Amino acid sequence: MEYLTNPDLVPKQYKAMIEEFGFGKPLWEQYVDFLVKAFRGDLGTSIWLYPSRVLDVIMGSLPWTLFLLIPSSLIGWYLGNLWGARTGFKRGSIFEKFSVVFSSTIAQIPSYWLAMLLIYGFAVYLRLLPSGRAYDPTVPPSLSIDYALNVLKHYILPFTAITVPYLCGQVLTMRNLIIYELKSDYTVFGDYIGLREKVVRKYAFRNAVMPQIVGLSIRLGRTVAGAALVEALFSYPGMGYYMAQAVSNNDYMLLQGIFVILVATVYLAIFISDLVHMIIDPRVRLGYVKQ
Repeated sequence: MEYLTNPDLVPKQYKAMIEEFGFGKPLWEQYVDFLVKAFRGDLGTSIWLYPSRVLDVIMGSLPWTLFLLIPSSLIGWYLGNLWGARTGFKRGSIFEKFSVVFSSTIAQIPSYWLAMLLIYGFAVYLRLLPSGRAYDPTVPPSLSIDYALNVLKHYILPFTAITVPYLCGQVLTMRNLIIYELKSDYTVFGDYIGLREKVVRKYAFRNAVMPQIVGLSIRLGRTVAGAALVEALFSYPGMGYYMAQAVSNNDYMLLQGIFVILVATVYLAIFISDLVHMIIDPRVRLGYVKQ
C-alpha cells in the first residue's frame, strides 16, 4: 500500500474508498445497491478489516459460533428439561425447593456477568483456564491432539457462561409445564382409573416437552448472532465478537452483513419450528380444534 509511505497518495486513496463503499451516493441509492448486491451473494467489503470481504469474515467466524452455541443449547435444553421434569414431579419436596431457589437465582444472571465471574475466578485468581481466545496463538491450527485439547481448554469458560443460565431457565419452564399437565383432565382421569404413576408421568412429560422443542428450534436459529457480549469478553472469534468489533470500529458493511445472516436464520428457525410442532403434535397435524 503505497499511500502508507507516500502521503501525497492519501487523497486519491480516500476518494477511491469513498467510491468503492458508495458513501458519496444518497442513502436510498446506497440501500438499493446493497440489496441488489446482497441477492447476488455480495455483502460488500469490511471497513475495519479492509480489503477483506464481509462474506469471507462471516464464513470464517460462523463455524466458531456454531461450535460454541449449538452444543450449549442442546446440552442446556436436555439437562434442563430432565431436571425440570423431575422437579415438577417432586412437588413439595426438599429437592423441588432447592431446584426452584437455585434455578431462579442462576437463571437471572446475565451470561456476560457470569462470564466475568468465571474469568476472574478460574483465569485470574486460580489460573486454571485461559481468559480468552479460541486457542493459544502459539499452537497452530491442525488436526493434532494438542490443538484439540488447547481448543477445548479455551472452550470451557465461554461454554459454561452461556449454558448454565439457559439450563436453569429450562428447569423453571419445564417444572411449570409439568405442574400444568399434572392438573389436566387426562392425568386426573388416569389417576382415577388406576393407571400406574409411571404411565401418567410419561404422558405428562410428552405433552410438556412439545413447546420446549419448538423453543429449542427458535433458539438454535438465533445462535448465529452469537452471545455477542460473551464472545467479546473472551475474544472468541465468533459472529458475536465480530458484531461487537464492527460497532466499535464503525464498520457498517460488516454489521449489515451480520444482520442479514441473522434475520435469515431467525426466519428459517421460525419456519422450522412450525414444521416441528406439526410433526410432534398430532392436534396440530390433524387440524384438531377443541370444541
